[in-house]
Amino acid sequence: MSRFEELRTQYDTFLYKGFETVLEEDSLLVTYLFEIPGLRSFKSKWRFPKTERMEGLLDSPLLHTMLFDLGMVETISYWKTVCPPTLKVCCGQLSTEQIKWWKKLFYHGLGEFMYLNGIEISMEDLVDICCEAQDACQEVEGLKAGEHAVKTLKAGGLCGLKKPWHDDRTYTGYLVPVGGGKDSVVSLEVLKGQRITTYSINGNATTQNVIAVCEHKDGDYAVKRILDAQILELNKEGYLNGHIPFSAVVAFSAVISAYLTGTKYIALSNESSANESTVKGSTVNHQYSKSLEFEKDFMWYFRQRTTSDITYFSLLRPLSEFQIAWLFAKCKEYHQVFRSCNAGSKQGIWCCNCPKCLFVYIILSPFLTEEELKDIFGEKLFDKESLDLNFRELAGIEDNKPFECVGTRKEVQVSLKTFVERGGKSLLTDRYQSFIQGVTGSLEELLTEWVSDHGVPSDALALLKEQMK
Repeated sequence: MSRFEELRTQYDTFLYKGFETVLEEDSLLVTYLFEIPGLRSFKSKWRFPKTERMEGLLDSPLLHTMLFDLGMVETISYWKTVCPPTLKVCCGQLSTEQIKWWKKLFYHGLGEFMYLNGIEISMEDLVDICCEAQDACQEVEGLKAGEHAVKTLKAGGLCGLKKPWHDDRTYTGYLVPVGGGKDSVVSLEVLKGQRITTYSINGNATTQNVIAVCEHKDGDYAVKRILDAQILELNKEGYLNGHIPFSAVVAFSAVISAYLTGTKYIALSNESSANESTVKGSTVNHQYSKSLEFEKDFMWYFRQRTTSDITYFSLLRPLSEFQIAWLFAKCKEYHQVFRSCNAGSKQGIWCCNCPKCLFVYIILSPFLTEEELKDIFGEKLFDKESLDLNFRELAGIEDNKPFECVGTRKEVQVSLKTFVERGGKSLLTDRYQSFIQGVTGSLEELLTEWVSDHGVPSDALALLKEQMK
């Protein structure tokens, strides 16, 4: 019996018990209550900074529905420790179609987690999601859905809806999630002149430095996500661990933040390259929740919840990582403060020993000189023997890409080809010179690509097209 089978046999149920909200002096504190019977109870917390709109919304059934949904995506971080076959929702209602939606997110969002843990199971069998409040939350004749839901909330429960909550509030401007990397920098610069509020979750020094350089923003909305420390203890004790669909967490927390700040557009910075699978010939994608498929699914789900005109999309979806690197190369003021290295993010450094560092170095190499690259990273990464495997995985010499947020194999290949054709020489490019020489495609071709399936609103799309001229 595998560790996965052993744990889900021993712990067969996960409980999403509910959540509590407390309005503090400067923030709204939301505490989620989860339990794996026989193992642990968990408290997961979020802090949303107080806004002018907040006090009038605290009793809003829509806000409570959005908070409930954030709790649903938070369950993934705790559920994956033992992968119970049943997830019981004790505080809300989901339709049959919504349950299918969540099952899909669990399955594809945990694709990397399952692949690396050797878990083979169907989407249908991975988790059964059931709502204990289902029968108690049927609409009562003579009451509007909103009124019934408020009464249910006061009684300690949360009722789902047969139709979306009506929201006639006015929203304006852009909420731009910033993580400290090059992509969100490009979004900030494309939107220059618009009303911009930067959005960050547990923003580290790099995130804060990038936000500080952006002088044309109107404000920053910085939230806190506090995981229960017991998760780290269980990881150390050998329970299951791995990648979660964090961008889905961003999505659900961002729509709450847009609702509380009165912001219309949530402009992500995911590109078309994120749609490519990580494991060749499979659907396993490290970036699943950054894919267009997820974004379309998310907006379908959100429209099930509310008529609000808040819109979640990726501004850079029509572009590739290659084109984004071309735009970023022009943003000189950010070159010394941006960081994309997950290994060194907490220290605000480039570790220069991981596939993410190497990928960013590669994708910028057609647009910056070697000296400029060395000034950013501190060393010439093409000359590092320790990065040989990462180089082969990124370039497509190996079948599978690294489990990182990186571009397509084609983009890497053309970047390396451009480097060599311009006279660039290094340990790794010389070693794989015959492979690089066989690469098809050119810099000009990649720079003129445009992905028409993107979901970008027309006014934002016009701004992006102007930058690409």
